Amino acid sequence: MNWKKFKKELVSLNYTVMLLPHSERKPIHFKIPVWVLGLIFLLLLIFTGTCLFFAGSRYQLAEVQRQKEELEQEWMQLTLEKQAADEENEELRAAQEAQAEELKLLEQEARDMIQELENLVQRESEIRNELGLTQEALEPNEEAAESNEESFDLNEEAFQSEDGASQSGEISFEPLSLLMDDMTSFQLIQKELSRLQNNLVETTSEYDAYWNVIMAKKAAEAEERARKEALRTSVADTALSYIGSPYVYGGSNPNTGTDCSGFTLYIFEQTAGISLNRTAASQSTQGHPVSPEAIRPGDLVFYSSGGSIDHVAIYIGDGQIVHAANGRKGVIQSDMYYQPPVKFVNILGD
Repeated sequence: MNWKKFKKELVSLNYTVMLLPHSERKPIHFKIPVWVLGLIFLLLLIFTGTCLFFAGSRYQLAEVQRQKEELEQEWMQLTLEKQAADEENEELRAAQEAQAEELKLLEQEARDMIQELENLVQRESEIRNELGLTQEALEPNEEAAESNEESFDLNEEAFQSEDGASQSGEISFEPLSLLMDDMTSFQLIQKELSRLQNNLVETTSEYDAYWNVIMAKKAAEAEERARKEALRTSVADTALSYIGSPYVYGGSNPNTGTDCSGFTLYIFEQTAGISLNRTAASQSTQGHPVSPEAIRPGDLVFYSSGGSIDHVAIYIGDGQIVHAANGRKGVIQSDMYYQPPVKFVNILGD
């Protein structure tokens, strides 16, 4: 086919487009080459595709924006939940630390109560020894103590080691930490420790009362010992004050003359208000005998020149005596062993 002919017949065909306006005038017409129509059609396709592309892109962008906003909201929610979880964890951590500290305090209180119990047992023993109380006299307190011990034993089981036995004879507190997860058990232990502590306070108050009695008794005994020691010193000093007094057989007054038993009778009556028998032999039956090692100032020392006791002297300490010796010497100070003594007697009764 001839190209020019083909171009003329096909490609270069002209199309008439008539415009028919709303008028009575002659229609307007003009020719449009086919390639112009093709170009217009192509431009329309391009424009339509572009519009569709931008419309789809805009929709996708809106969808992406919406998803982004949802993700941001979810992220904010997660952030708030994380903050709440962190706060809750911090509170739990603080509660655990507080419980751990409280546990340490409970363990220390338990150890203190064990020590107090040991001290109370020791004090009870001292009270019994000091007051001379019988087992029956302290029975009510012992029943209360046993009740306390039974109650405490119940808690000892909670404090026992995992093998069920105490270590080295002492209560083990290690398993108590296992009860931290059980607040009921923890509070029960705390309540029981508080009750035991109150019982210890009451028992300690009772023992303090006993102890006050002991202290009062000891003070009275010390005062009595001091009084008797002063009395013994007074007997010895009074006897020494009459050295040089005359000896008179049958006399009982150092100021006018006295024999040995009259001298001791006068001294004890004047200083201690004690009435002695008249003769040396009868005076040896009064009071209670003591050994030579236990003799103290104010005791009587007896001598015998034959079968029976016939002489008495007052011991003044350091191995010395004061006695009415005889008519030639009168009242003198001598060594206790100037002749062998046969008996030593405590007349003052202490």
